Amino acid sequence: MNKSNLKFFIIFLFILTTLIGCTPSPGQTPTPTLTSSPQNTATVTPSPTAEPTSTSTPLPLNGQQTKYIIDATVNYYNRFITANSRAIYTNKSNVPLNEIVFIVYPALYDAVYTKSVTVGDNSPITDYQWDGHRLVIPLNESLLPGEEIEIVYAFELYMPDRGGVFGQTGEELNLSYWFPFIPPYDETEGWLAHEPQLVNSFYIGEYLVFEAADFDITLQFTDRRENFNIAAPALPQEENGVINYQLKLARTFTLSISDRFVITEREVNGTKIQAFTLLGGHAPVGEDVADVAVEALSLYSELYGDYPRDTLSIVEFNADIGMEFDGLIFLSPAFYNLYPGTPKSNIHVYTAHEISHQWFFSLVGNDQAMEPWLDEALATFSERLFYERYYPDHFEWYLENYITAHNPHGEIDTTIYYGGDLFDYRDIVYRNGSLFIQDLREMMGDEAFFNFIRDYIRQNQYQIATAEGFFSILRKHTDMDLTSLIDQYFSSSFE
Repeated sequence: MNKSNLKFFIIFLFILTTLIGCTPSPGQTPTPTLTSSPQNTATVTPSPTAEPTSTSTPLPLNGQQTKYIIDATVNYYNRFITANSRAIYTNKSNVPLNEIVFIVYPALYDAVYTKSVTVGDNSPITDYQWDGHRLVIPLNESLLPGEEIEIVYAFELYMPDRGGVFGQTGEELNLSYWFPFIPPYDETEGWLAHEPQLVNSFYIGEYLVFEAADFDITLQFTDRRENFNIAAPALPQEENGVINYQLKLARTFTLSISDRFVITEREVNGTKIQAFTLLGGHAPVGEDVADVAVEALSLYSELYGDYPRDTLSIVEFNADIGMEFDGLIFLSPAFYNLYPGTPKSNIHVYTAHEISHQWFFSLVGNDQAMEPWLDEALATFSERLFYERYYPDHFEWYLENYITAHNPHGEIDTTIYYGGDLFDYRDIVYRNGSLFIQDLREMMGDEAFFNFIRDYIRQNQYQIATAEGFFSILRKHTDMDLTSLIDQYFSSSFE
């Protein structure tokens, strides 16, 4: 390859990697096969009455968050997992529920086999129905507000040979959305269980919506435990090869397992940061990734509020994107391959971006299919704050290459179903969304603006935030006329 062709190729790769991120990889959507069996319907168990506490501080979600208790055994080299998941769910709405819906993401890849579905007393449920990647369980008796039900789902995973957030390659096993979970229930919209949007072989944005839940995960390996390093969103307790993780009030529980990880560690404000880098020359980049994570976590903790976890994992994974989960983020090998060793890099931009999602996704949830700007605009804006604070000499480079050069445009209150491709979607929701947040900041001034952002986070933590709620809280922090600003960036008026 001559020098001019090589230069063109490197520039092409750089531009491509700046256009992708925070988006699941494309995949086929198979229809699960149903097994005919005698009918048996789930029965509701009344929720026990909570004991009064000695404190007046209310529990998050009134202590009614869904609890997932999962035991899994991993056969890494044969790409096979067997698991048992107990979901303890309380009806947090004000209306009776006649069914429970589970999202079974592995069904999208024909990667799951359902062994059994039972209620808490081991009575089998056999009249469940598949609706794409949704498992619908009718209830024999309506689940009244405040009542609790326990459903046990025994399953096997046959990991697909693919990169991305769910799959296994020769280098790592990634387990995102790997167990059945119950989406939020909205009294107007019903279950927030959307369809993926695929355009030109790319998923447009994210479409899954998550409640805050508690996770108790127990993990074992069939053999050769000593070979594996595990990236997780919580610190492990391990005894005799049995590994347990506890994670409270999180949206997801994601794992990445490999016999090829090199680990770099840092600590900041009592949080253990671990950068997991794949063998092959990227270990020095992992050192810089960990340092960038220290900077980003320190900055966002100062501006947005304390980071609520005891660890943060940053994982190099086999895909061309970056992706956020509770206590864990993924970064593409392309970011490592093209790393120039300076702050003018995807490593700096996307590490900062994905870490900010610990506040705008994990702590404050939103409907990512219908109102994606609520997390992605704020995360992209957070990149700006990162460069303002730590690399002001490179701020103009960042702004030109990652924002203005992409022609930000459009009404940012769009959904993932608006019809455009991935690149146009990012220019609207991410980049133009970040310009709205910056214009709002300039209009209010830093003190009032960050007071608003912290109040928005405080009022919506562990909840599903909405655009209406965003503007309702905003108007309590300013009496300025927002009409022209809203008209510039939104299709709705948010009166």
